[in-house]
Amino acid sequence: MRMNDIRQIAMKSRQHQLLPATITGTVTRIGYYGDTLPQLIIKTRKEDSGLLPYQVGERVIIPLVVNGVHYLAGIRTTVRSTTVMVCPDLNDSTGASVRLVDVLFSQGWTQAKVKLVVEDGAIYCYLYGE
Repeated sequence: MRMNDIRQIAMKSRQHQLLPATITGTVTRIGYYGDTLPQLIIKTRKEDSGLLPYQVGERVIIPLVVNGVHYLAGIRTTVRSTTVMVCPDLNDSTGASVRLVDVLFSQGWTQAKVKLVVEDGAIYCYLYGE
């Protein structure tokens, strides 16, 4: 075999082995709810978000798993934005509306940074210190 053939085989095998991608997210307040809790989003730098299935100008629904609990979240970005964000409103496994702030507070969230692992078509959110 020639060296070029070996490289092509190696590249093909890498395409089938998608390893989890770890992204640092920043929890950011974008306003307040009527009950005075902060309206929170999780944002990541667009250049770090290559494995997230975002579409510019559209909300894309993706599973979000926080401490083993599954939710459906929207992710979105715009042409001019330098970030991709996880929207502040989620849906739980029954389809009920849940706020991201309530999910994070119930897990003991206290820091601005979270670890996001993109794997198997879902985002796994881990609070630093877990």
